[in-house]
Amino acid sequence: MNRGDRVASVGGKLGGVCRVLLIAAAIVAPAVAQASFYEFTAFDQEGEDMPYPGLYLYMTVEDYGDGLAHFTFYNESAIDCSIARIYFDDGSLLGVDTITNGPGTEFARAYPGPDNLPGGQNLTPPFEASRGFNIGAVNPPPKNGVKNDPFGEWVDIAFTLQNGQTIFDVMDELQNGTLRVGLHVLAFPDGGSESVIDAVNEEIPIPEPSVIALLACGALGMLVRRPRRSA
Repeated sequence: MNRGDRVASVGGKLGGVCRVLLIAAAIVAPAVAQASFYEFTAFDQEGEDMPYPGLYLYMTVEDYGDGLAHFTFYNESAIDCSIARIYFDDGSLLGVDTITNGPGTEFARAYPGPDNLPGGQNLTPPFEASRGFNIGAVNPPPKNGVKNDPFGEWVDIAFTLQNGQTIFDVMDELQNGTLRVGLHVLAFPDGGSESVIDAVNEEIPIPEPSVIALLACGALGMLVRRPRRSA
């Protein structure tokens, strides 16, 4: 399956205030910046996309003007589950700069669990988390991960980039598959777990005034909700 043809198989639409703000801002001003949204899909033992009813996870990828690539993860699933581990495979990323924990989450570089995406060897090419590019929820992972909480839990991981690279290079790499992001999801109703991989979704032009809206969805929320930072 061509990565560019992937469509999120877990159903649902990116909803909520963030989406409304971004679209509204795009109407009132010319587009001069970009942000990207990516959904995640489960996969089977052959590495093919496999729908998981009720599972809806997504991330935003953007630069808040600090020169970093911010990956922010959300869980709007219709079933109980928790994003417990996050893995990055190659691309223009140089190193983790900060981890910003939203309400109800606590992620760190040192965490219980595997260093690579479980089942990632079944993907083509096999998923291999780059050294140091794996982040996880601390004990107990289901409680401290990103849960489908009605108050909207999230975690933001900011990366420095290799020399000469920008957020646009990161977006291109996510589009063509040279950068992949995998999640290990725990605490399903049956007690099981699942690995999911990013699926190309859409790239939305963001006008300059919408940076405020974007901050309201992510960066501003980090300030209002008194985030916990770890290096």
